[in-house]
Amino acid sequence: MDFVESDDSSDGPTDRAFHIDEAECESTFDPSIPPTSGSEYLMRVRREAQHCPRVVVADIDTRPFLTRQTVKVTEPGGLLPVPASFKAPMAWQRLQVAEFAAMRQKLIQLKALVRQKKINVQAPNLPQAKDAENWCRLCFGKVKLKSLEPMTEEAIPVPDINEDEDGTPPLLHIVAHMSQHQVTSVLEYHVNWLEATGFTRKQGRWFYALLANLQKPLTPEDCSWLRRLARLCSNIRASLESPQDPQLNELNLIICLIARYFEQRDLADS
Repeated sequence: MDFVESDDSSDGPTDRAFHIDEAECESTFDPSIPPTSGSEYLMRVRREAQHCPRVVVADIDTRPFLTRQTVKVTEPGGLLPVPASFKAPMAWQRLQVAEFAAMRQKLIQLKALVRQKKINVQAPNLPQAKDAENWCRLCFGKVKLKSLEPMTEEAIPVPDINEDEDGTPPLLHIVAHMSQHQVTSVLEYHVNWLEATGFTRKQGRWFYALLANLQKPLTPEDCSWLRRLARLCSNIRASLESPQDPQLNELNLIICLIARYFEQRDLADS
C-alpha cells in the first residue's frame, strides 16, 4: 500500500489517498474474517462504501419547531419564462451533455499525465486564487474599478469588456495547471463580472472551461454559485429580442450544463 504523492492540483474530495493492488487483494480477500493487512482493510471499506446510498436524508420530525418559527425563507426556483423558441430542444441538450462529459474525461486524463510529467505542458504564470484583479486582466485584458457603494472608496475590479481587445482565452495549458481552488475562485469572479457587465462570447468561453474543470461532487458554495450563474443567464436570455440572437445558444449551453450535468434539475428547460 503506497501513499499517493500530494499535488497542488489534486485537492478535491474524490482523489484517492492510497493505492491498492486490487488484483492481489482479490486473490486472498475473505470478507468473512477480520482483515489481516491494511490493504484488506481498505478493500473492505471500499466494498462497504459501494453499498451506501449516494444521498442520505435524515428523518426528522419538524413539527415541534413549527410554533417557534418566525421567518420562512424560500429559494426562488426555476428560471424566467421565455417563449418555447428560446429554449434548447431536448435532443440538443442531451448531445451537449454527452460531449461535455467526454471532454471532461479527456481533461482529467490530460491533467493526470501533466502531474505525472509524462507529457511536457509548459506551466503558465497564473495569478493567485485570491487575486481577482490580475485574473480579470488575464481573462479580459483591461480592468476598470467599480465602487461597491457610492459613498465609499472601496472598489472591485470589473472587466472593461471589448470583444476586439486583448485578453487570454482559456487555453489548454492554462486550464490544465489550474488548481481546484483557483477554478472555484475564478468561477466566482466571473459570475460577479457577468452580473456587473453582461454576457459576452469571450466570457462564455471561460465559463465553459471553468465548468469543465470544476470537480464533482459539488460543495454547497459551488452549487450556490452555479445556480446563481444559471439564473443570471436566464435573466439575460429573457431580455433577448429574437431567437436568432447569437448569444442565445451560448446562454442555453451554460443553463443546460448546470441543470443537466451538474444535476440542478429544477433549473432545466423542459
